[in-house]
Amino acid sequence: MSDGIKRRDFLKVLGVGGASAGLAGCSTQSAEKLLPYVVPPEDITPGVATWYTSVCGECAAACGMWVRTREGRAVKVEGNPSHPLSGGALCSRGYASIQGLYHADRFAGPMVRRNGTLESISWDEAEALLAERLQGAGGNVLLINGTTGPTLSDVMDGFVSAVGGQRVEYDGLADAPLREATRIAFGQDVIPRYDFGAANFVLSFGADFLETWGTPTAYARGFTAMSGEDHGEKGMFVFVGPRLSLTGQNADEWFPIEPGSEAALALGMASVLAAEGGDAGPYASILSAYDVSAAAAATGLEADSIADLARRFVENGPSLAVGPGLSGHHRNATAANLAVHVLNAVAGNIGQTVHLDTPESGASSRPYGELEEAIGNMAGGSVDVVMVHGANPAFSLPPASGFVDAFSQVPFKVSFASEPDETAALADLILPDRHFLEAWGDANSRPGLYAIQQPVMQPVPHFETKQVGDVLLSLGARMGSAFGPATLYDHLRARWQELYAASGSTAGFESWWKEALRAGSVSVGAPASGGAAVLREPDAALTFDAPALDGDGEFALVVYPSTRFGAGKQASLPWMQELPDPVSKIAWHSWVEMHPDAAERLGVRDGDVVRVASPHGEVSAPVWTYPGIREDTVALQMGTGRTVAGRFGTGRGVNPLALLPAVAEQPSGGLVHLATTVSVEPTGERHKLATIAGADTQHDRHIAQAVAFADLGHAEDDHGDEGGHHGLAEMQLMGGFVPAETDGEPTAYPLPGAQYGEYGDPETPRWGMAIDLDKCTGCSACVVACQSENNVPWVGEDQVAMGRDLAWIRVERYYETVDASHAGPVDVRHLPMMCQHCGNAPCEPVCPVFAAYHTPDGMNGQIYNRCVGTRYCANNCPYKVRVFNWYTYTDVPEPMHWAYNPDVTVRENGVMEKCSFCVQRVREAQNEAVLEGRAVRDGDILTACQQSCGAEAIVFGDLRDPESAVSQKLHSERTYRVLDDLINTQPGVSYLKKVTFHDVASAAH
Repeated sequence: MSDGIKRRDFLKVLGVGGASAGLAGCSTQSAEKLLPYVVPPEDITPGVATWYTSVCGECAAACGMWVRTREGRAVKVEGNPSHPLSGGALCSRGYASIQGLYHADRFAGPMVRRNGTLESISWDEAEALLAERLQGAGGNVLLINGTTGPTLSDVMDGFVSAVGGQRVEYDGLADAPLREATRIAFGQDVIPRYDFGAANFVLSFGADFLETWGTPTAYARGFTAMSGEDHGEKGMFVFVGPRLSLTGQNADEWFPIEPGSEAALALGMASVLAAEGGDAGPYASILSAYDVSAAAAATGLEADSIADLARRFVENGPSLAVGPGLSGHHRNATAANLAVHVLNAVAGNIGQTVHLDTPESGASSRPYGELEEAIGNMAGGSVDVVMVHGANPAFSLPPASGFVDAFSQVPFKVSFASEPDETAALADLILPDRHFLEAWGDANSRPGLYAIQQPVMQPVPHFETKQVGDVLLSLGARMGSAFGPATLYDHLRARWQELYAASGSTAGFESWWKEALRAGSVSVGAPASGGAAVLREPDAALTFDAPALDGDGEFALVVYPSTRFGAGKQASLPWMQELPDPVSKIAWHSWVEMHPDAAERLGVRDGDVVRVASPHGEVSAPVWTYPGIREDTVALQMGTGRTVAGRFGTGRGVNPLALLPAVAEQPSGGLVHLATTVSVEPTGERHKLATIAGADTQHDRHIAQAVAFADLGHAEDDHGDEGGHHGLAEMQLMGGFVPAETDGEPTAYPLPGAQYGEYGDPETPRWGMAIDLDKCTGCSACVVACQSENNVPWVGEDQVAMGRDLAWIRVERYYETVDASHAGPVDVRHLPMMCQHCGNAPCEPVCPVFAAYHTPDGMNGQIYNRCVGTRYCANNCPYKVRVFNWYTYTDVPEPMHWAYNPDVTVRENGVMEKCSFCVQRVREAQNEAVLEGRAVRDGDILTACQQSCGAEAIVFGDLRDPESAVSQKLHSERTYRVLDDLINTQPGVSYLKKVTFHDVASAAH
């Protein structure tokens, strides 16, 4: 270690063996031999974690990862703090990827269909069979794949060239209209990069940038930096669309426009700005035809409101407009995206908050139109062999596309799926790919930003898999058409040697390569800022009018992507099925979103099953009434309704694509989602909603509090906000702490009379947490991160419907101001509720066996093997954060238990459990500090929920340390503790009130 890197740090993030051996992804050569070791591997110390960097493969964003392994087994994924996209966080799908690695339904090995039945064969037999069929295909070969990294894409192109075939890339979440609109507007065929953090005013025309659109993890960090109150500054967010998505719920204002009228509104706003001096370039004549009056007629909004919004968009700049996103893909979607580009250009945002020189190059934008052509070729008999990797078009396309019939007509069909899906169920040969945590690869998320995807462990021995790149290279060699090196790893190294040469590094390649593996990403050849691009004359005939929708149904149908399943890929994971949808709080099944007034007209209520019919098909699902949707609109979520998704995902909900036509939007070729109207009819049946939602309103309990932005800075006055304002001393008294002076330094002690104040001394930490409700978006990534870190089991739909979910964190959602009838303020509050670790904990004195106890450093502990399940503690908890293990939910199929964290007890049935403040992480940091002869530093301990939060809403630390970040939060006039002023529980969790731009006291409830 002559370069000065400590051995501990080096082993934490670098797979040494991967740098020297292409066959071994890392140096954990005997992953299946957990303990004991006769001769232990050098980089494994039993009981000590080894960390590896990698790239998340759950969506096209390709965020950087850290992967924690124990004894050669991956047990937790986290965001890579040094990666520009993840910044230390991941989305819920990223955290659940560890469950996909060990999923019990993964294919055990290659399989071939004989006499209509799939049978196991060896890899040698499978490759020989496929090579034979490829040689006999005469170049009539089609490869359909999802989003891939640059090295694997090169290998796929080389393979297709060698066999004389065609490759088509398709992603169900692709935003092809945005890319085409960018080409038309600026002459650049890219997906722009949006800098939310540089804006003061954000306007979304429906794009769900906090959920599935673009790079949500990076966008969430920038958005909360913009929208979160910080030292008296706060940006504004306005959402435009017929339905409030989770992104919309975080808005300050909502303009509930007619579905499909985004272009008219954007052009109407741009016309106001152009009339007042903005430069519309070649679009000036178009703006004259789409003025404020035309926008008002198309959207249903008031002309004065549109003009006012346009002026605020510029006056409060820098500003940013995005959208309309996937749910707004209608027959004129390219025109709608172009209108938003024009608005940004007239407002001067290009080069400021909209960047074309460093676009989202990793964002998928492959249009459906290319696959539509391939479907025609299959149906026409011009394809003899079709191969599918990383895509599931049999599910992710509307049945009207004819894909299933066309695919079935191909003589030989091959799937590289690693687990059952609808497309693999039709295949003649299955060659299971490795999970991305077992495989080599790379990513190029933005120009100049490259990251390595390295194996973090040996392949799970239960599954005989092979990386798809190695299969294609082997096939080329078998056919006498070898192209390049023999393995994907060799291709990767060769490609990165080119990057090394371009980097200008003076270190040797091996040192540079190891540093790239350690850091997780490198910057090579990033383009210099090119400044603002100029609008070009449009080269395509477009109409900016709202499109006509199919049918004559009463409701417009909005089909939107799932923040949990995307287009359906993660529907097989029980963690994702059990995670309540952030908007509806429903798990395990589908629902039809409908405005309460519309439901009342139909005579239905929550849980009533309705039949939703369009000219293209029909589905039946229970109603969930939602005030955040227009009365003339209903909505269904994508990703549900899988028919082949293993034991956990099959038969869960309905697929809304059955209601859509298979239409490729022109000129982009993107699949149209906002395409039809539907009729809704009651069936007379009921389906109990599997929901964790309690009340949608707070009933004056002041749980999720807010304060008007205009009232900040007047903490000594009472301005009528919820709970009132309190000075610092009063805040600390409410929380069980009073300030004191010791040697001139302020400290905090337990309130005299606190039940557990006698524990420890002033030098003992009092661990606590602060959560900023002005930054929490409700994304629920913290729920999955906690589930993974603390071995929290899933329980299934029936148990959730009975109220027996076991999640340690419950993200509560309250409607304060939501009105779909007109434009105005919106106030939806999200509050993560976990064990409050009370100083006067009501749960502890009622436990007859002292299973619930108080630690000297202020945490509410739980001794599992002492608990006898009386549940007195849960009855006495005012926050209802204790959950009871009614059954042995942890009896999971092999090898899914490999994902368990060995540092956390796996609980049996009959045990009460709850948030522990990730006590294992606390003790690990304390032990490491003792070994190094120092005190625990602020920031040494990151709880799983804190680490997962890309919005940086959660802070954890020592409340007794006046310099700690969490202690500093106590000084905010926004700080309060839930119910403490009523019941004196003295919680260790503080919240910071949400900040609104409207008067909280007079808000409609």
